[in-house]
Amino acid sequence: MKIDRRSFLKAGALIGAGGLVGPRFVFGARHGTPSDTVVVIFLRGGLDPMQAIVPYGDSDYLRLRPTIAIPQPGAANGALPLDNLFGLHPSLAPLLPIYQGRQLAVVHATGLKHDERSHFACQDHIETGIHDLAGAGGHAGHSGWLNRHLTEVGDPGGFFAIGMGSALQAAVRGDASALAMQSLSSFSFSSTSSRKLEMEDRLYAMYGRDNDVGLSARRALDSIDYIAAVKPAAIPVANGAVYPTGTFGNQMKEVAQLIKAGMGLRIACVDLGGFDHHDGINTRLPPLLDQLARGMAAFHADLGNAMGDVTVVTMTEFGRRAFENASGGTDHGCGSMMLLMGGGVVGGQVYADWPGLRDVDLFNGDLDVTVDYRTVLTELMQKRMASDQDGGIFPDVLGQPQVGCFSSTRSNPNHRLPTPRGSTVELT
Repeated sequence: MKIDRRSFLKAGALIGAGGLVGPRFVFGARHGTPSDTVVVIFLRGGLDPMQAIVPYGDSDYLRLRPTIAIPQPGAANGALPLDNLFGLHPSLAPLLPIYQGRQLAVVHATGLKHDERSHFACQDHIETGIHDLAGAGGHAGHSGWLNRHLTEVGDPGGFFAIGMGSALQAAVRGDASALAMQSLSSFSFSSTSSRKLEMEDRLYAMYGRDNDVGLSARRALDSIDYIAAVKPAAIPVANGAVYPTGTFGNQMKEVAQLIKAGMGLRIACVDLGGFDHHDGINTRLPPLLDQLARGMAAFHADLGNAMGDVTVVTMTEFGRRAFENASGGTDHGCGSMMLLMGGGVVGGQVYADWPGLRDVDLFNGDLDVTVDYRTVLTELMQKRMASDQDGGIFPDVLGQPQVGCFSSTRSNPNHRLPTPRGSTVELT
């Protein structure tokens, strides 16, 4: 059997850019402090916040978007009212019962207030949590905000943090351990233990044994053994949940399986792309919102009572211009929105210091930012992720008031990281 460098690189892709370099750990080891599993969904491309969460009660909305505005509640294909100002896009209808059940909330007019409109730069901003990347030495010198959190609470390694996809999301890259995984089915080798030993021997011959590459490779291979022992993919979808077909729905289902398997998962990142709608937004956006809503709703139903210890957060790199363009779309803007879902969310509310849509209220023609998204994440970490720091992950927002969108009360006060199902794999 030929095992070449490409095979090793494929195994390395399972680890992700963040690597698995860190202290000795036991997969699924108890971390001791109550902490939610947090699932961060990155909506790539720049979701239009005023099409998804419609400010129908602001009279300037129709003025700025005379042909693409979502109709008023009660009209055909109209917004689904959340309160007297905001409504859901009709394609987000599967989320309405969760909102009404007070396990879903919206934060509007949020984001990071700056003049950047580059997808790459703004994705770096939201994933590192750093505004002035150039002034602080560039992205290469900075870890993601989720990885800094892992470093703070003590990196237990293993399946504590994963990124679904072919590469690890920047938010979870850094010194702390994290795994990248395209899918549960791809995170395996149809092999015997002899193949694993041969791969280890070849890797050590190329790169050496006592270094970061050797340790990372061994941890990737042991991770594969652990998945094979626990078999999370065999756990059935529960409570009649129906996930949408496609990559996003499958990855949400697999994150739920990993949670239900009791593998100690506490951070998962998932991507949903395609939101850069410079034209035809009312044709192109609804199918994506439908995927998002059905994926989140199925995840919520599938986990059932376990959602008391799970929080889902959506993020996007920037918002869109307040006014429509000549192509029936919107261009890159500033202010955006976040969806928060879970038992620890103080839901059934839209959290917004609404800036208004008069010309004088706009920021360079965009929806203004009145809530720095990092204050929401700081509250999330303090109330739901066992963070001890008072905003230390985001020093730029120290002292800013919290929104109040999360509860620190746990549904199960005796909650601890679950004991792994099946065999425990110990790495040294």
